Amino acid sequence: MVRKYPLFLILFVLSAIAVHAQDAGEPPVFEEFCLKGEFDLGWRLQGTKPEAGEFYPTEWCVISSKDSPNVRFSGKGRSNPDMESTFTVVYLPPNMVRIVNEGPQPDLEFREAIVGAEAIAVRRLDPKRIAEEIEANPGWVISKSGNGMIEVRFPGSRFVSTVSIVDSSAISFYTDVDLPLRGRVRAVWEWKTEGEEYGARVTMTVDGMVVYRAKSTRRVLSAESASKAFEPAADEPEAVSIPGKAWPARVAMNLKTIEKGVHIVRNVRTGFHHFVVETNEGLVVADAPAGWVELHQLPPSDLVPGLGISGLSERFIDFLGGHFPGKRIRSVILTHAHDDHSGGARAFAAAGAKIYAPKGSSGFLQTALNRKEMPADRLSASGRKAEVTPVEGRFTMTDAARPVEAVSLGPNPHVDSMLGVFLPKQKIFFVSDIHVPGSDAPAPEANRAVSECFFASWAVENLPVGTRIFNSHSSQVTTVELMKKWTESERCSEQRAVSSER
Repeated sequence: MVRKYPLFLILFVLSAIAVHAQDAGEPPVFEEFCLKGEFDLGWRLQGTKPEAGEFYPTEWCVISSKDSPNVRFSGKGRSNPDMESTFTVVYLPPNMVRIVNEGPQPDLEFREAIVGAEAIAVRRLDPKRIAEEIEANPGWVISKSGNGMIEVRFPGSRFVSTVSIVDSSAISFYTDVDLPLRGRVRAVWEWKTEGEEYGARVTMTVDGMVVYRAKSTRRVLSAESASKAFEPAADEPEAVSIPGKAWPARVAMNLKTIEKGVHIVRNVRTGFHHFVVETNEGLVVADAPAGWVELHQLPPSDLVPGLGISGLSERFIDFLGGHFPGKRIRSVILTHAHDDHSGGARAFAAAGAKIYAPKGSSGFLQTALNRKEMPADRLSASGRKAEVTPVEGRFTMTDAARPVEAVSLGPNPHVDSMLGVFLPKQKIFFVSDIHVPGSDAPAPEANRAVSECFFASWAVENLPVGTRIFNSHSSQVTTVELMKKWTESERCSEQRAVSSER
């Protein structure tokens, strides 16, 4: 079971929160603190280009009380340029978390999950909760300065945070964080009050760049509203129960052989599947995974705890070594520059693999993977550098028995430069993110139409009939024949009409 922190620590933290609990019989008072603004996906390395300045509307809301460990977090925004998402997570410490789904889909409940520490990190999005927590736990305070700055080591955090509190609310929060392709940087939250009527102007800067800017609102919930916030809706279908070890993400690698010498390693981390091809000169791997860092949690925390920037790919490489003894990793093909797909490439460089990447982002990746701010890992121990080879158009790796091609998809709704991996003899194609099918329906899902219709057209034009298509985030296998049906669907026709009007 993946646990972020020991159980005794969770219980200690939860008991500390309850120090100011109200008298028995009085319900806790819940407040909703919301931020409405815009987030820079470009700086977060999830934009169309690996550069800052690609802001998208983003809303975050947290419902919490100083007298209850329960927390409700909801967000609305883009995790990628081509898809907007709305999500709600309800934390019910110590052992249950619920993903709230809208419409006919049932909620997902993760039972027997250790969620206390994560709930606390999320509730700190509200600056009042930070002040209350520090006041209730003086043992966490390392030092106080004359200018009101307080150094605090929050349980479970690797770094010391510096907090400034005025009028029972935090006004600034400083901490270090390790980010893929960025290394160790300083993250700063600031809350600047602009009057009771207008709330506060909030900014999050990382490494000196503004990543999130928003205005805040706050309201006290009625007892009825608070109850509804934490209970399933009466008219919703019964929730699906999922083992707690699956939250928030875990490493559960298993090897699935597609055909001789061609494999998918599923769940390198939850929902991440990677392509592996055996050649006479060694293994060819698609994508170098890195853990995701939750920036809305204070201090920011790793989705897969304990692995850091390079640890996930290092564990992936060890897994391959156990299944393919004596075979070196010849190369890794980075499909695109988003940090969750390319941020672990240092581990492959340390293993002696050659790194290929789209020409449009190869220069950035060459610099990013060799930043001096990177924490110690196998590459730094080896004394080597990560060298990135750019790919434009179609590049064939010379192995007569099993040729592997890196193929450019060109600019697309997800990212401005992207590669796929094609095996011409087997007619197998692997792609990341731009194609994440949910089923073999004759049309793509509505919320993914912009990307899926692009890819369907590209596949019909560039892949031979009979090609099977595998992807990085779904177990669904599609074909070029299905992609042709998608291009002819009403949904893709509507998408083409919208694109032509722009």
